[in-house]
Amino acid sequence: MMSDGRLAQDLSASDYDPERYVSHQSEEGEMPLLELKQKVQILSDTTAKELKKNVYKNYSQFIETAREISILEGEMYQVSHMLTEQKSLMNTMLEMSLVSDKAVVEEPTKDPEPENPEEETRRNLAFLLEKVEGCSSVTEVPGRQLIHNGDLADLDMESFAQIQRVHMFLLNDSLMIASWLPNRRGPVRYRFQGLYELDNLAIVNIRDAGAVKNAFKVLMFPDSKIYAADSAKSKRQWLDILEETKKKKLARDKQKREAALRLAEQQAASPSTPKQEESSTSIEDTDEVDAAMDTAMLSADWLQELPEDLDMCIAQRDFEGAVDLVERVNEHLKDCQKTPAVKEFKARIDHRAKLLTEGLMSELQVSPERSLRGGPRAARRAVAQLIRLGKSAQACDLFLKNRTAIIKYNIRQLKFEGATSLYVRCLCNVFFASLSETGREFHKAFPQLFGCFSAFIVWAKTEMELFIRIFKRHTFDSKSSLATISECVSIATKHCVELSGSGLDLGFYLDNQISEDLEKAVLENRAQIIEAVKFRAKDDKWNPLNLGTETECMYYVDDMAAVGLDLKEHVYNLCFISLTMNTTQYCKVVMVLAQSLILVHTSEREALITETLVDIFRAQVKHLEASVKNEKFKENVKFILKNCQFILEALMSKIDYMYRNQGIPFPAQLAKVNEEYKRLKTIVGTMT
Repeated sequence: MMSDGRLAQDLSASDYDPERYVSHQSEEGEMPLLELKQKVQILSDTTAKELKKNVYKNYSQFIETAREISILEGEMYQVSHMLTEQKSLMNTMLEMSLVSDKAVVEEPTKDPEPENPEEETRRNLAFLLEKVEGCSSVTEVPGRQLIHNGDLADLDMESFAQIQRVHMFLLNDSLMIASWLPNRRGPVRYRFQGLYELDNLAIVNIRDAGAVKNAFKVLMFPDSKIYAADSAKSKRQWLDILEETKKKKLARDKQKREAALRLAEQQAASPSTPKQEESSTSIEDTDEVDAAMDTAMLSADWLQELPEDLDMCIAQRDFEGAVDLVERVNEHLKDCQKTPAVKEFKARIDHRAKLLTEGLMSELQVSPERSLRGGPRAARRAVAQLIRLGKSAQACDLFLKNRTAIIKYNIRQLKFEGATSLYVRCLCNVFFASLSETGREFHKAFPQLFGCFSAFIVWAKTEMELFIRIFKRHTFDSKSSLATISECVSIATKHCVELSGSGLDLGFYLDNQISEDLEKAVLENRAQIIEAVKFRAKDDKWNPLNLGTETECMYYVDDMAAVGLDLKEHVYNLCFISLTMNTTQYCKVVMVLAQSLILVHTSEREALITETLVDIFRAQVKHLEASVKNEKFKENVKFILKNCQFILEALMSKIDYMYRNQGIPFPAQLAKVNEEYKRLKTIVGTMT
């Protein structure tokens, strides 16, 4: 089997043909292919590591080059200043030689010395606490001092247009940027924007060209910013102070490392120190020893390289590796004393952990330019890392907001075409499927964080409110029939029942929100049917239904069979039905109504449903009783009783079957209506 070097050569050859290469390798069987797959994976990992090293190496070289350029620029500025002084001196000498001995050379004015530089350098950071909002962590590092500060303009990298006004604070170990507060109250004037260590900064001067004046670039891995000062003097002051502060910090770090090495050598030479020598040690020496011990403890190679490794992982969006590094260093520093050096190093790590948290949170944040088709699995990776960083509350909030955006996006993709029930079915499929999927993914993302489940319940209730709002708009506000409304309610209820099987019961909330609208629809439909009964009763001649032809008669019989009524035994002479048009239409309406009401039957709606059916039957019974007693229809009494029997017995038995088929007890009020046929027969017998 070929080596990794041979494999790399084959894959990077100029005449490499993927299809021919795979075809050749597959001739040897399955095992060589599996070995080849492993070698390709190893080669891929090795290449990725080398690429990372080269990227960081090149960036480090770029920073060093920028630093050298900045130094050379400063030297050129000094040379230019010296040449200007020499020219001025030459002019003065020429003037003295040509005029007279009376010419007096005026001594050049000296620049005023800065007032109390030591006091200015050691200024207390209480100024930051008073003026800058959100910078309390910056002032907690011991030994940190304010060197210089001033207003600058933040420019766009491409157009060089001003983005915002900022205030820059130069500390002895870092650079802090704060943005202006437009509507400030009290002493607070700025808001904390970012803190960058001087070790990772490079300052590059920018020549004045066009609209860009008095600007300089700050390179801070992995980003860069352009700032503009008010004047050339202010810009030069910033460049000089930044470079000088960086040099002083490098010198301090070098002294600490040398002291740590000396301490390590002393401990190796004399592991035990006599008590007499300890007691004679001065306080200043003790402080120096403590500082040296802190530096020695933090001088491990992996600790010194850890901030840069964290920057690289964050820039490459290797969030898992970055969190691993943060956990490793926190575990290492857990048992260490809270000395100034440890606090300073911990502040550097905390700053990068904050950047890491912001990067992870951006993975879950919803923005118009990002795709929402990834689903919750795409967010689980970021959630897991945020939980490891102790940001479970923020992870839960962003995860649920991300799911809200996905649900809204999926609902917006639905198009209202055709019947209302078809759209509601699609709406329920999309919404409840997303809700169920979110529940499963939430269990996987927050397995042991039971405090987050209350947030999930609140979120589910909020999403249910939005769904019900859309559901009611299409179901009740569209003036649909009661049959359509009942079908839509039944679809949503079934989905709630299925969802309750996974532990989330929202059916009661759905019933509570739509009960008023559903009751209103039932009452309106009942009133319409009763009015229709009264209207048809006026024109009822009590004649058998004549459909004209056998074909029309069969069509009519099939139409009635579709709603559950069998009229075949009532057909005679091919096209006649031994029932009136009024009776058949009434039975059809009642069958559709009963089917609709039973679809939405609950214990809370049982009284409304029963009362509706009873009122409609009683309205028809009044018409039957009036017809039986009417002398006008004396000769049609038997035919009237036949229609009466079909309505009060055959139709009622169909409704009884519907109740029993759904496991619902048949109401006693409807059973009493069934007895009305006997009473009408008694009335007819009395009249006869």
